[in-house]
Amino acid sequence: MVHGVPRRPTQADIARLAGVSQATVSLVLNERDTGARISPETRDRVLAVMREWGYVANASARSLAGGRNRIIGVYTFEPVFPTTSVDFYFPFLLGMEQEAAELGHDLLLFTSVGGERRMYRDGATRLTVADGALLLGRNPNVDEIERLRDSGYPFVYVGHREVSGASVSYVAADYTRATRELTERLFERGHERVAYARLGEGEAQPSTDREKGFRQALRAGAPRRPIGPVWTLASPEEVDGLVEEVVGAGITAVVAEQQLLAEEVRRATGRRGLSIPADLSIVVLGDPTGAHGDEVAWTGLEVPRQEMGRVATRLLVRSLDDAERTVVRESVSCPIVPGSTVGPARRSVSPR
Repeated sequence: MVHGVPRRPTQADIARLAGVSQATVSLVLNERDTGARISPETRDRVLAVMREWGYVANASARSLAGGRNRIIGVYTFEPVFPTTSVDFYFPFLLGMEQEAAELGHDLLLFTSVGGERRMYRDGATRLTVADGALLLGRNPNVDEIERLRDSGYPFVYVGHREVSGASVSYVAADYTRATRELTERLFERGHERVAYARLGEGEAQPSTDREKGFRQALRAGAPRRPIGPVWTLASPEEVDGLVEEVVGAGITAVVAEQQLLAEEVRRATGRRGLSIPADLSIVVLGDPTGAHGDEVAWTGLEVPRQEMGRVATRLLVRSLDDAERTVVRESVSCPIVPGSTVGPARRSVSPR
């Protein structure tokens, strides 16, 4: 109740109670965004009245006025809360929350209402409630990303993302460098025949980046190193056939894109009387999608999800002050996990 009126106080009410103009109240709310300066005494008096009367700034009104809400939107192209997504999204969100808190911003999670997840409905997007947004997901809607980019709305994609026409800002895990390093370590252990394997088509950018690192390692040792095969499996049911080909080709190490694939290869080698890493070494490239969580200390890379969330948040907040909306890109190193699934190469893999 403000002077007998049972309603939420307005800026005009706060101005009257603090004995200042409404413009001064607005300056107090937007001081960090506009660069305007008022005396500390006036600022403290206005803030004291706001606290006393429970004043809360209207975020939508500030946005329409061209001010900053200090709100960062988070939009995922797949649902966050189903249990199959928990392990994937949680570290990203944790990093975002930590960085946003340190920078004095709130996070606002956007979800789609029914049907297909979409950023745009009825010709508009609700993301504009926030100052800018962080986008992430395995299967993004590229058309909507392009539309958002062309609108000038500030956003950073969490993950390597290329779209037609022009680039977008993104933070990516450096899969290429880490995969190259892991493959080179296999060569250092005496493995001369090394193969790359994945589940799925391999058209997604993270998959392309990983394969690129593998091929870089092969080329770096040419002509001594033969070009290793790259196998793409449609489903885990094809793993027995893969292992049969591995044995027949004398391959002693496999670089597996997904942990699920590595788990299936381990089971298939066991059925043939072979063991990991005595007979076959396996490197895992950090993708836990669909993994069963076997109690195996896999040698491979760790996807720096939490750090990616922090870096993306930091870049987005920095870009909000950039009127030119300069495209920014940053790679985050992937820690190498020593594990126990890589050993010295045998002359060739053969069933016991």
